[in-house]
Amino acid sequence: MSSRRLLASTLVATVLLLTSCSPPAEFAREQTAADRPDSVVDGSADKIDVATLRYVGMADEYDVYLARASDDSETLCLSLVLDDVWQSTHCGPGDYVSVPISNTAHVQAEINYRGGEDREMISENVWVGRK
Repeated sequence: MSSRRLLASTLVATVLLLTSCSPPAEFAREQTAADRPDSVVDGSADKIDVATLRYVGMADEYDVYLARASDDSETLCLSLVLDDVWQSTHCGPGDYVSVPISNTAHVQAEINYRGGEDREMISENVWVGRK
Protein backbone atom coordinates (compact mmCIF):
# COMPACT_ATOMS: atom_id res chain seq x y z
CA MET A 1 0.00 0.00 0.00
CA SER A 2 1.41 3.39 -0.92
CA SER A 3 2.10 5.93 1.80
CA ARG A 4 -0.61 8.20 0.35
CA ARG A 5 -3.27 5.46 0.63
CA LEU A 6 -2.08 4.57 4.13
CA LEU A 7 -2.32 8.22 5.18
CA ALA A 8 -5.81 8.56 3.69
CA SER A 9 -7.00 5.37 5.41
CA THR A 10 -5.57 6.54 8.72
CA LEU A 11 -7.28 9.93 8.40
CA VAL A 12 -10.65 8.36 7.58
CA ALA A 13 -10.38 5.97 10.53
CA THR A 14 -9.43 8.82 12.86
CA VAL A 15 -12.37 10.96 11.75
CA LEU A 16 -14.80 8.08 12.20
CA LEU A 17 -13.41 7.29 15.62
CA LEU A 18 -13.61 10.91 16.78
CA THR A 19 -17.15 11.45 15.54
CA SER A 20 -18.43 8.24 17.09
CA CYS A 21 -16.89 9.06 20.49
CA SER A 22 -17.96 12.68 20.73
CA PRO A 23 -20.75 13.36 23.21
CA PRO A 24 -24.20 14.10 21.86
CA ALA A 25 -24.89 17.81 21.43
CA GLU A 26 -27.50 17.71 24.17
CA PHE A 27 -24.91 16.60 26.74
CA ALA A 28 -22.02 18.67 25.37
CA ARG A 29 -23.27 21.98 26.79
CA GLU A 30 -23.23 23.02 30.43
CA GLN A 31 -26.31 22.20 32.48
CA THR A 32 -28.43 25.19 33.56
CA ALA A 33 -31.19 25.51 36.18
CA ALA A 34 -33.78 25.19 33.37
CA ASP A 35 -32.35 21.77 32.52
CA ARG A 36 -33.01 20.46 36.01
CA PRO A 37 -36.58 21.13 37.17
CA ASP A 38 -37.50 19.78 40.61
CA SER A 39 -40.52 18.00 39.16
CA VAL A 40 -38.30 15.76 37.00
CA VAL A 41 -35.61 15.24 39.64
CA ASP A 42 -38.23 14.25 42.25
CA GLY A 43 -40.55 12.35 39.90
CA SER A 44 -38.01 10.19 38.13
CA ALA A 45 -37.31 8.25 41.36
CA ASP A 46 -33.56 7.90 40.91
CA LYS A 47 -33.91 6.48 37.36
CA ILE A 48 -31.75 9.23 35.88
CA ASP A 49 -28.33 10.72 36.46
CA VAL A 50 -29.49 14.28 37.22
CA ALA A 51 -26.07 15.68 36.26
CA THR A 52 -26.86 14.69 32.65
CA LEU A 53 -30.45 16.00 32.61
CA ARG A 54 -31.03 18.48 29.75
CA TYR A 55 -34.11 20.26 28.42
CA VAL A 56 -34.37 19.47 24.69
CA GLY A 57 -37.62 21.12 23.61
CA MET A 58 -41.36 20.75 23.20
CA ALA A 59 -43.27 17.79 21.78
CA ASP A 60 -46.89 18.77 21.36
CA GLU A 61 -47.79 20.15 24.82
CA TYR A 62 -44.97 18.33 26.69
CA ASP A 63 -41.61 19.69 27.81
CA VAL A 64 -39.04 16.99 27.00
CA TYR A 65 -35.87 16.26 28.98
CA LEU A 66 -33.05 13.90 27.99
CA ALA A 67 -30.71 12.20 30.48
CA ARG A 68 -28.57 9.14 31.03
CA ALA A 69 -29.80 6.38 33.35
CA SER A 70 -28.44 6.45 36.89
CA ASP A 71 -27.44 2.78 36.75
CA ASP A 72 -25.97 2.74 33.21
CA SER A 73 -24.14 5.68 31.66
CA GLU A 74 -24.88 4.38 28.15
CA THR A 75 -28.67 4.14 28.55
CA LEU A 76 -30.80 7.10 27.44
CA CYS A 77 -33.86 8.33 29.31
CA LEU A 78 -36.63 10.74 28.32
CA SER A 79 -38.76 12.58 30.86
CA LEU A 80 -42.02 14.33 30.03
CA VAL A 81 -43.43 17.34 31.89
CA LEU A 82 -46.88 18.83 31.31
CA ASP A 83 -47.73 22.23 32.83
CA ASP A 84 -44.69 22.00 35.15
CA VAL A 85 -45.84 18.60 36.49
CA TRP A 86 -43.69 15.51 35.90
CA GLN A 87 -45.60 12.90 33.87
CA SER A 88 -43.18 10.03 33.18
CA THR A 89 -39.59 8.92 32.67
CA HIS A 90 -38.71 6.08 30.30
CA CYS A 91 -35.22 4.65 29.81
CA GLY A 92 -33.46 2.64 27.10
CA PRO A 93 -32.60 0.03 26.11
CA GLY A 94 -29.15 1.41 25.41
CA ASP A 95 -28.73 4.47 23.22
CA TYR A 96 -32.36 4.50 21.99
CA VAL A 97 -35.57 5.34 23.86
CA SER A 98 -39.19 5.98 22.82
CA VAL A 99 -42.01 7.47 24.91
CA PRO A 100 -45.67 7.67 23.81
CA ILE A 101 -47.27 11.13 24.00
CA SER A 102 -50.56 10.21 22.32
CA ASN A 103 -52.17 7.34 20.42
CA THR A 104 -50.37 8.45 17.27
CA ALA A 105 -47.11 10.03 18.45
CA HIS A 106 -43.93 9.13 20.33
CA VAL A 107 -40.93 11.15 21.43
CA GLN A 108 -37.82 9.24 20.41
CA ALA A 109 -34.11 9.71 21.02
CA GLU A 110 -31.10 7.98 19.55
CA ILE A 111 -27.51 9.01 20.09
CA ASN A 112 -26.31 7.64 16.75
CA TYR A 113 -29.02 9.43 14.74
CA ARG A 114 -27.19 11.16 11.90
CA GLY A 115 -30.02 12.78 9.97
CA GLY A 116 -31.10 12.09 6.44
CA GLU A 117 -34.68 11.09 7.23
CA ASP A 118 -37.65 13.43 7.30
CA ARG A 119 -38.31 13.67 11.04
CA GLU A 120 -39.88 16.30 13.28
CA MET A 121 -36.68 17.08 15.21
CA ILE A 122 -36.85 18.84 18.57
CA SER A 123 -33.09 18.66 19.18
CA GLU A 124 -30.14 17.09 17.42
CA ASN A 125 -30.89 13.55 18.62
CA VAL A 126 -34.54 13.79 19.75
CA TRP A 127 -37.63 13.84 17.53
CA VAL A 128 -41.38 13.26 17.41
CA GLY A 129 -42.46 10.21 15.43
CA ARG A 130 -46.04 10.16 14.17
CA LYS A 131 -48.10 7.26 12.78
